[in-house]
Amino acid sequence: MQKIIFLCALLPLSWSKPNVTLIEEINSQQSAWKAGINTIDDIESRLGFLGIHPDPNFKLELQEPQKTRRAIPETPDAREYWPQCKDVIGNIRNQGRCGSCWAFSTAEVMSDRLCIATNGTVKFEFSPEDLINCCSNCGKKCNGGYTLYAWQYYMTSGVVSGGDYNTSRGCQPYSASSFIYGIAPTCSKTCQNAKYATSYDTDKQVGGSPYQIPGSVTSIQNEILKNGPVIAGYEVYEDFQFYQSGVYSHISGVEVGRHAVKIIGWGTENGVPYWLVANSWGKEWAKLGGLFKIKRGTNECGIEASIISGYVANKPAPGSGVRVLGSGVGAVLAMTLFYLLKF
Repeated sequence: MQKIIFLCALLPLSWSKPNVTLIEEINSQQSAWKAGINTIDDIESRLGFLGIHPDPNFKLELQEPQKTRRAIPETPDAREYWPQCKDVIGNIRNQGRCGSCWAFSTAEVMSDRLCIATNGTVKFEFSPEDLINCCSNCGKKCNGGYTLYAWQYYMTSGVVSGGDYNTSRGCQPYSASSFIYGIAPTCSKTCQNAKYATSYDTDKQVGGSPYQIPGSVTSIQNEILKNGPVIAGYEVYEDFQFYQSGVYSHISGVEVGRHAVKIIGWGTENGVPYWLVANSWGKEWAKLGGLFKIKRGTNECGIEASIISGYVANKPAPGSGVRVLGSGVGAVLAMTLFYLLKF
């Protein structure tokens, strides 16, 4: 089985062609997507190289999603499919100069799925900062990491809440050190937000085990329709830094590494099928508010080969004290009725 390695940190190297030349080359060779200069011009400072998984025999549970009773829709968007969680799923985050997409994509999917599983009664913004700083076996912090280990850390140790840099959301918002300088702080088992009343131990939430989704389009679609957005890893080429709009496929330039993101939907544009993907480079990146579309059904850049996700649970971490968010009989009945009507 293919190793589940998401190297969100990319090799820091110089692009092989001048920007203008590469942009002209991309736009002249195809019309499916538009290339141009993005507002973020420091891509290299955000990226690094992690390496491969040390165990060549590593395997992850392969889970075939249950088929929905309804026909697979043509153009679903998780933000609209679960309107009660639109603000959570549509929250485009920003990893800054730290190569931490492994933590961001995992935290985002955890937040989305917990909201969906509780029918919108629990909106807990998981902290990438907590994962980066305190998950000792997740990788090399701002120099890349593994989403699988991040989810396992959520399962075994729990993760606190935390918004983006320069916010006052949650226990551990994203730090200036990671965002501006690409240097992760040391692990702190206290809340870093003075305005947040809950303690670090009480704030922690734990989830269930991670699993891999088979690489077929139908399997990925059924998984998203059943449980919500998924984590995807894919190869990044030089031309991707110039993506503006349309359905991306690799046109020009060498491979520079791998990136981890979350898939929130799919559709077809000008006859080209695509996955709708949330990036973690802020809403100003590209022209789709921080989202991008990538060709679907051909394993473009390997995006369909390494899809993982996991189970969520609305409960505090062991030993963290009693903290119940949106639980109780009413919430359980609401969630049960929601799934019966949805599927």
